[in-house]
Amino acid sequence: MAMNFNKWIVITGLMALIVPGITAGINYFMDPLWCFSLSHKYNSKQDDFNERQQKTNYITYHDFNYQGLIIGSSTSTNVNQYLFRGISVYNYSINGLQPDEYLPYIRYAKERNGRDFEYIIMGLDFMYAAKLPPPTFDPAAVFSNTRSPLYRLKTLISLDTLKFSRRNFMNYLYGRHIYYDRSNVKYSTPLSQEAQDYNMNLLLRLFEKSDHPFAFNNYKYDEGYRSVLKRIRDDNPKTKFVIFTTPVVLRFMVLMVRNNLLDAYLKWIKDIVDVYGECYHFMYPNKVTADYVKYFHDPNHYYPFLSDMMVDEIFNHKITGDTEFGMYINRENLALKLAQLERLMKEAAARDK
Repeated sequence: MAMNFNKWIVITGLMALIVPGITAGINYFMDPLWCFSLSHKYNSKQDDFNERQQKTNYITYHDFNYQGLIIGSSTSTNVNQYLFRGISVYNYSINGLQPDEYLPYIRYAKERNGRDFEYIIMGLDFMYAAKLPPPTFDPAAVFSNTRSPLYRLKTLISLDTLKFSRRNFMNYLYGRHIYYDRSNVKYSTPLSQEAQDYNMNLLLRLFEKSDHPFAFNNYKYDEGYRSVLKRIRDDNPKTKFVIFTTPVVLRFMVLMVRNNLLDAYLKWIKDIVDVYGECYHFMYPNKVTADYVKYFHDPNHYYPFLSDMMVDEIFNHKITGDTEFGMYINRENLALKLAQLERLMKEAAARDK
């Protein structure tokens, strides 16, 4: 009887070690939280389930030495950090990141970088210029998690982490529409015309009328938006800011005009240029925004290949006028460009009957 009991104790003890050991091994091998450096075909399609934590983990646990930083919401995550010629850039854009959150994440990245960034490439969205409730996620909590001495060990033996390890393996086997590779580059596979139309119709209805504070029926321009932009600028006096607005489909802008948001849109652009002196503007009726089938998979998210054109216009070639897709606005031409944009937006709304 005593021998059986001792045998049970040994087996139980072994199981208590084996299960966490297997879990840790799988989580290390798949690394869904970006805490380690192992890369292979099985973890080559990473789920973007918590970009705040994933990208902060990467910054913390990898060599971090960059000349430039990209910051923005999900509409800037598609920008390929490796396309900027002559400088090294890290894309710290995060799904759902509000302008109020930009500064703490910039500060954290700057701390890890050990010096000021030469460039901050900042994406700005009209929908996040609305008066919004406080952000759901506390940046300080994200940084505290990552800095915890036992954080990586806890993630290795976590069954929650194991779920995402499994999901990433499924991504390898069966593919995924949106995913990251191990180099922080985001991909979106083309949708079918049917799926694209479904996304467009559903989300445009939600943008036009829903409970979200940035929905057009609730939209109120944030009078503190300009101050947020100034705080970011003033906190980085040694840095050159490259500001761009993120493109949306033409129908999105038509609905903005019909819902009396044209004045808010023009004020948004004016505030950006007043604070930073210039911006590269992509959110207006043009050849690209009119062709959603080719360039967008939902009303305000473009396919990553479009970022190739954007990077060329904002950095590699630095446009100084209008192109088929982009518009350069500065303090000197601001009044002229605002009048041009007002005309283009009204004409687009008038054509769309």
